[in-house]
Amino acid sequence: MDPLTFDYENLHVRVDRGVFELFRPYNLETTLRIPLPWLGVLVHYRKPGKPGELIFGGVRNPHAALYGTDLASFGYRSTEAVRVPHSDEPLFRAYFTEVAALADRPVI
Repeated sequence: MDPLTFDYENLHVRVDRGVFELFRPYNLETTLRIPLPWLGVLVHYRKPGKPGELIFGGVRNPHAALYGTDLASFGYRSTEAVRVPHSDEPLFRAYFTEVAALADRPVI
């Protein structure tokens, strides 16, 4: 099976053989590599009409939603969030729905 990849502005993510990897070409200090059972991705909108933050990290419970809105489920989060306008959130949801299916985990 080929790696499952997704590119958005200066963000490149991929899943290959059960491992998620995040790369930011201009800042290699914010790379993340984590097994799918522990991956957590959160989209968080603070104000209506403003871009939200897409946060990557590790969840405490491997049965928690892989993609969702519960910040309390994170045991670890990456230090740099990605700005996501409301109109682009469905692109991320579609990709992480595929990733969640590979990991046999739900999305919210």
